[in-house]
Order: sequence, then structure tokens, then C-alpha cells
Amino acid sequence: MPAQAQTLNGDFGALIDGVSPADLKDSRFRDEAYRLWGAHGGLLVVRGDALADIQPDALLDWAETFGAVERKTSVGRERMMVEGTPILRIGNARDAQNRATAQQSDVPQLRSDADMRYDTKTHRPVWHTDFTSATPSIGSVMHCRHAPPSGGETLFADTRTAYARMDAETREKLAGLEAVCSQAHHDKKISLYTPGYPVLTPEQRAANPTYRLPVVLTHPETGIPALYALNSSTSALVPKGAPITQEQMDLWDLEGVEDASMALYRNLLPFVTGPEFTVKWSWRPGDIVTWDNRCTMHAATGFDDRKHYREMWRISLQQRQAAASVAA
Repeated sequence: MPAQAQTLNGDFGALIDGVSPADLKDSRFRDEAYRLWGAHGGLLVVRGDALADIQPDALLDWAETFGAVERKTSVGRERMMVEGTPILRIGNARDAQNRATAQQSDVPQLRSDADMRYDTKTHRPVWHTDFTSATPSIGSVMHCRHAPPSGGETLFADTRTAYARMDAETREKLAGLEAVCSQAHHDKKISLYTPGYPVLTPEQRAANPTYRLPVVLTHPETGIPALYALNSSTSALVPKGAPITQEQMDLWDLEGVEDASMALYRNLLPFVTGPEFTVKWSWRPGDIVTWDNRCTMHAATGFDDRKHYREMWRISLQQRQAAASVAA
């Protein structure tokens, strides 16, 4: 068994180093990994040089430790999947015809750790949770295949502790809100600053309608409330049950425009992404990070993609069994 886990920032995040492919199959190791994931705010890293060339089937098997693997291919991203698998490739990979075969966002490289905190003027870094459906992913497993010598870090924030440290009035206000979300809004908004990013056709939009999620979620396993449902697919924050017109949805989905209510979210982010709540992960080939969308946020950072190659594999996780999403 590998050495005892190290914590990353207070009790947020845990790292297990010296992990082998055999460890990933060991039931005792998997049980301990799952325990650590829950005990440390939904952020777990396993690291080992021997994991650098792990095969897709082995990675998918490891992901099942934490939840059911989402088998549905993301709409419009079929070429970016690892062939024959539900694994999304992220980075700057291209095929023989120079077509992108990995998802990549045009985000800046960090200049210093101070840049980890969200800037309300630039809207960077793009802190978010992963979801674009009415049954959103509970988390993700990310594996590093190739890493640039600098840049390309992933940032994580502990939204349960950040929420707990807000004043009572703010917590009560947030608990009464829902986030209005859609893949159409997500894709259109990202396309505005990432040329070539695919947007939904009218048929795809109809098949992926707008949905609502609580802004505060009580974790179904730990019972701890945390900020939730805040990402690039979120177009508005509305009181629970408040009506929304088709005209509003068309503006948000087709133009990528955010409602004015999103200012509340934007103004909270500098606090939530402060140094006491965040971890910066610098990748090495073989690293596997699992995060829980129900109690974390994360953000990508850039690298010099003209000089260096980066390839990551990401698996989305669903709940094994339906669990109630209870607003705090």
C-alpha cells in the first residue's frame, strides 16, 4: 500500500503518492480512497509514475470507485473523445488533418498565485462546477497523459467551507435561489471568447432544455451544505419557483447573455476563491485527480500551446443511485 495521504490546504484535498496500477485494483485501497475523498472536501489526488500510460479500461474501472461513469458522449464533441470510450480528451491534440481532437479553452496562464482569486473585472479565472444537464455530473476524474513544463495547472475551491464562513444573511439569501442552466447558454457563452467552440443546433437545443438547480446543496452523503450550480451554463439566479419567459431563455441561450442577477454570483467569487479555500494542482504525467462537483469548484489555467503539448483525459461521474438534492 502507498504511504499515508498528505493534505493539500488545511483539511481540503488529499494526495496519495507512490501509487501503482495494482493499487487502483485493490479493494482496500479503493475503500480508503473513497473515504479520503469525502473526508477532505471532495478533492483527491493519486500520483505515481507508473500511472502515466494507464489504459482507458483501467482508468474507467478506477473511476467507478467514486460513482457511475457517464457513458453518454457530449453533444458536438464526438471527435474529442478517446476512441470507443466515454473519456473526453482535453488539451491541444490535433489529428492528421489538423483538426482539434481535444477540448481546449482559451484561458490565460497564471502570472502568480494571486491570480487564482476571481477578478470581477476580467471574469478570470473561469471558476465553475461541471454540468450541462438536468441530472448533472456529481464529479469528475481527470488523468494527466502529457503535461507542459509550466502552466496548465488546475485550481480547486472548497465551496462547503466558503459557504460556512459567509454571514447568516448571505447564506439564507443564497439558499432561497435556483440557478437557471442550459448547455446552449454554456456553449454560446464560451464560443464568444473561444473561436470555433461548437454551439448547439436548434434540434440539439430542443433535446437539451433549460433546467434549474439549487444554489446551495446539502451533500447527500456528508450532510454538509455547499455552494453549487454555478458555472458557465448558469444564465440567471432566480427565487425558487419564479417564472421565466421564453424571450428571456432565448436571449440567454442564443446570445450567451447573462441576466443581471448573476452579479450576485460574480461578487461572491473573490471570497470563495481566496487562498484559505483553494488548491493549485500542478500536473505530472500519471496524476489522477477526482473532484466532487457537489462541494467544489475548479478552474483551468493556460499554457504556451504553440510550444508545448498537453493531453488530459476526463471522465464524468453520475450517482450510482438517485439521491435527493436538498437545498440548505
